[in-house]
Amino acid sequence: MPKGTARKPFPGLAQTRADYERQLPLFKERLHHLVQEIRRQLETAGFTPAIKYRVKQFDAYFDKLRKNDNQAKGSRSRPIGDFFALRIICPFLEDIDTIERLLTTSFQVVETERKSSHHSFREFGYDSLHLMIKPPQRLYRSALPGVRNLCEVQLRTILQDAWAEVEHELVYKSDINLPKGSIRRKLASLNATLTLSDLIFQEIRDYQKELRQHGRKRRQSIADRSPELELINISAPLDNGPKPIASTLKSRLEKTMLRALEAHSNDDLETAIELYGVILGMKLENKMRALIYNHRGMAHFACSNFRQAMHDFNRSIHFDPASVRSYANRGLCHRVMKRFKKALADFETAIEIEPGRTDHYFGRAQTYFDMQQFEQAQIDCNRILELSPGDPSAKELLANIKTRLAKI
Repeated sequence: MPKGTARKPFPGLAQTRADYERQLPLFKERLHHLVQEIRRQLETAGFTPAIKYRVKQFDAYFDKLRKNDNQAKGSRSRPIGDFFALRIICPFLEDIDTIERLLTTSFQVVETERKSSHHSFREFGYDSLHLMIKPPQRLYRSALPGVRNLCEVQLRTILQDAWAEVEHELVYKSDINLPKGSIRRKLASLNATLTLSDLIFQEIRDYQKELRQHGRKRRQSIADRSPELELINISAPLDNGPKPIASTLKSRLEKTMLRALEAHSNDDLETAIELYGVILGMKLENKMRALIYNHRGMAHFACSNFRQAMHDFNRSIHFDPASVRSYANRGLCHRVMKRFKKALADFETAIEIEPGRTDHYFGRAQTYFDMQQFEQAQIDCNRILELSPGDPSAKELLANIKTRLAKI
């Protein structure tokens, strides 16, 4: 804060509540108009997802305002970005990426955050995607303190949303302290089950799309040969078309995958590695095989088996060249093995595929730091803070960079 600039006094509870309640109807009306505009755009693109939205309740708003003021410590307090928020709930994983692209095209996206980027190698969690968008018309035109003219948009699948709602009630809102180890194992098991369910739903949808594509090709072939013939019913799979997974194999795959994820979440890494190997011996689609190789590579990495981890990340990328997680994980493996140029190449590829993820920039920043290229590391840390203001890992690395630069 510049010298001579007095910090604004913290607003009083009674006056702030009165201002909030007076303007709440207008806030709700403007947010409703924004939701209707987003719904119209999604429906035009063929999507009809459920959309939930809310203006932050006063008690939650004022509590956050107070916390931000206390954390400011003499500087200007951080504004509240999720005063206006909406959640778009989609049936399938691929819908999240498609709707993200639509929103990015239609609105100015100020920040992007994927919650899974905060998970370690040993953890499993949903890719809850959060976008901070700037509406074309202002939502906020008042003197209510600490509010930004932005709206937080969360993108989740139906199962991700169910998980988040139930976990919030059981863990965050509960005033009963439950045994941490026992609860963590149970939550990890539930999380693994829902994660697998989302993957299987997407796999079924991909199979249906492939089947329809074969059907269209066959209909076109018939029409080309004899335009006068009526199209016959070709709903049955073609001989050379995709074959559904046998029920017994599918059941075995689901059970083994669930056991592997549970073992991995509970740090039983040797069991997880063994079970991933069993799954890899089954007949799998390429993307599923890439996913399993990536998970087994993560388990090997956690056991410090870096060469085995490298092999699995290579195989994952072979079966799915767009597997951004595999590039990032292989980059980390290269970095630990001090193959810095290869690490940089992998992190750069990951950034090209998903430029909004902070963990990719952080991996590259750490690599630059290890190479003593501190200015490049500093650039990446600053980029992280642009995408996720206040990111503790980036701030800590920046402090280390400044310390090292001061010694040069």
